[in-house]
Amino acid sequence: MTAVDRVLVLGGSGFVGQELLGHLGGTGTASAPREGFRVVDATQSDRLREFLEAERPEVVVNCVGLADVDRAEREPTVADSLNRGVVEHLVRAQRSVPFRLVHISTDYVFDGERGAYRESDPVHPVNEYGRSKLAGELSALASSTALILRISSPYGRGFGARKTQFFRYVADSLRAGKPVKALTDQRVTATYLPDLARAIPTLLARRAQGVVHIGSDDPLTRFEFAQRIAHEVGADASLVRPGVRSDMTQWVAVRPKDTTLDVGLSRSHGVRYTSVKSALREVLSA
Repeated sequence: MTAVDRVLVLGGSGFVGQELLGHLGGTGTASAPREGFRVVDATQSDRLREFLEAERPEVVVNCVGLADVDRAEREPTVADSLNRGVVEHLVRAQRSVPFRLVHISTDYVFDGERGAYRESDPVHPVNEYGRSKLAGELSALASSTALILRISSPYGRGFGARKTQFFRYVADSLRAGKPVKALTDQRVTATYLPDLARAIPTLLARRAQGVVHIGSDDPLTRFEFAQRIAHEVGADASLVRPGVRSDMTQWVAVRPKDTTLDVGLSRSHGVRYTSVKSALREVLSA
């Protein structure tokens, strides 16, 4: 993996951010005091600019955001501030601090009616989370060299997660002999976070810019993914119970049906993907 000098992971204390820090190194930030992280409120434009002027990073990987889909639906102003406003502040800060911006986005910018989406396909988010993340992408594109990485259902060791991730919930439940419900009508290309971490320096070395998809070569429904987990933990596959999106009456926001990402462009830049089987074995053994 090509090294990245003076990397700053904004939002490094979160689920995606901590995984990236573990691979990329560099400095990570948090919005509140936390051991091992620098504190900065990225929603405050002047404070963020002053922080960047002091740090002088070469690359800023932006992991700040509201990823709670239902909370974004309930609190669209908060979602806009974190998912769009922070990106706007970063682009503005580039006027005084030269750095490459790597912005982490989402497959939820698509409506999920087709799947196998390429970077050039029309976007049409169906919930507030997707709309706010799309607004963040548009803000990032104001920077001529920005690299926007759309990811799908990320999974990894789970450090920094503020709520139980789907992968961890399924693995822990099945290991305890508890049944889990997983959807047969929601298909994704789940992003293994070490693959994302390795992709960043590869793409930067190739001077990639604009939107690039980072997912996997193995499109799976949530149900199929949970069955793969059951196999790897040695659990009874019958513990994985099929469900559909309409069963999820606790959801506030609509979820798209098929947001699988075509990763051909990233592959053309030299990005390589771990098979789901190998990724599950790695993360479960860790």
